[in-house]
Amino acid sequence: MNNLAMSHVPASDPVTTSPALEWLTAGDGHRIPCRHWPVASPRAVVHVVHGMAEHSGCYDDVAPLLNAAGLAVLAHDHRCHGIAVPEAELGNVSASQHWAAICHDMATVNAELHRRYPDLPVIVLGHSMGSFIAQDFAQHYPDQLNLLLLEGSNFEAPWFTTAASWLAGFEAWRQGPQGRSPLIHALSFGGFNKTINAARTAFDWISRDTRFVDRYVADPLCGFQLSNAYWQQFLKGLARLYTPASLKRLRPDMPVYLFAGSADPVGHMGSGVEKLARALRTAGCRDVTLRLYPEARHDLLHETNRDEVVTDLISWMKRLIP
Repeated sequence: MNNLAMSHVPASDPVTTSPALEWLTAGDGHRIPCRHWPVASPRAVVHVVHGMAEHSGCYDDVAPLLNAAGLAVLAHDHRCHGIAVPEAELGNVSASQHWAAICHDMATVNAELHRRYPDLPVIVLGHSMGSFIAQDFAQHYPDQLNLLLLEGSNFEAPWFTTAASWLAGFEAWRQGPQGRSPLIHALSFGGFNKTINAARTAFDWISRDTRFVDRYVADPLCGFQLSNAYWQQFLKGLARLYTPASLKRLRPDMPVYLFAGSADPVGHMGSGVEKLARALRTAGCRDVTLRLYPEARHDLLHETNRDEVVTDLISWMKRLIP
């Protein structure tokens, strides 16, 4: 079944499609795995930026829903994730696999999107860690995207993430850069599940949809622990992201759409996302929309109320795309 034939499928249906797997070559020679879901005569192209400990293939069931709205979709695997590295090296940091290169790959993929779709609006949709990567891109390349969509994001004061990066650095010294710190895990993924009463799995905090959670748990490319060095670099990146100077780099007229669950521990049950909206407005962003969904957890595109989430998302984009 091709993508266009799926336009009648409701968002709640778990149908997936097989995208074209392609490879882009970065400036340092790294090959970036990309999944491409094209449509005939698209009205815009959506660049999906996946989250931590997942990969672009997790959006096989999301892309057809965007295709049905006339949107071409492309997602890529970040370094240290997915098929960008051998499975045994997931989450490790090396001379070619690191946070700075992850952020630089955004420009490579974006340039390819502009080459393929030269006359179309480019929409960047970042989930969780991908929302921070997307914001970094929007700060450094403000004229290369038209809309910024942030799912499951958060705001932390730079002093806090700087202190957290020191902790990760200490663990890297204590255990080694490629070590996996039980303390860091307890403060991140392990701590998130403590918000769930009678949790069925270690990842119930991600979604109320048990089918999706089971799929995530069974996927060897999802849910892995990241190295101490990765956490250190990631947290340093977050500290830079939310300084006043960095926020001022965002284009004031670029519409931003924040959507999150009120039961998402990553966004501090909604309060962290509200702080992010305020920070963006204070920095000068004139069109910031925030949608909080009651009782929904972290991954809204794989939640039990996905129909509602996708309908709202597409309505917002159609309002701004000719």
